[in-house]
Amino acid sequence: MIFGGTYEILARAIHEDYVRSEREKGHTPETNPAMVPWEELPETLKESNRSATEYIRVKLKAIGCDIAITTDWDAQPFKLSSEEVELLAEMEHDRWVRERLARGWIYGPTKSIQKKTHPYLVPWAKLSEEAKDLDRDAVRAIPALLARARYQVYRVGEKQ
Repeated sequence: MIFGGTYEILARAIHEDYVRSEREKGHTPETNPAMVPWEELPETLKESNRSATEYIRVKLKAIGCDIAITTDWDAQPFKLSSEEVELLAEMEHDRWVRERLARGWIYGPTKSIQKKTHPYLVPWAKLSEEAKDLDRDAVRAIPALLARARYQVYRVGEKQ
């Protein structure tokens, strides 16, 4: 389990990466109200980032990996295969859908935080490639996010 302050650091890092990615796509806080600093983020969205952090280890275990505190500052960054990225992205999407539905969100053709509607509240197979790329990018970022908190990903059974 990822504990205490590290947990919060990773949740904030997930949000920062999301904001950076959305900015690169040309979005602004006016077009995407979730693109605000952590301190201004609604508590429900902070909890969503915390939930994503909590689920990192579940996803890694699904591909035979785990995490450990790093002592090797020169370690090569961990690389996921394209098959692993796809599996973990689908797992992350499913986690996100369950979380949103549990919080009263429903499918809607446009995203509305106020109305709790989102066009991505559909099964993975029905998502556009652009929507799937959001989850793929989030999954690809996991090793770097963990490295920020001094953790490294390793394959269980391989020397760390």
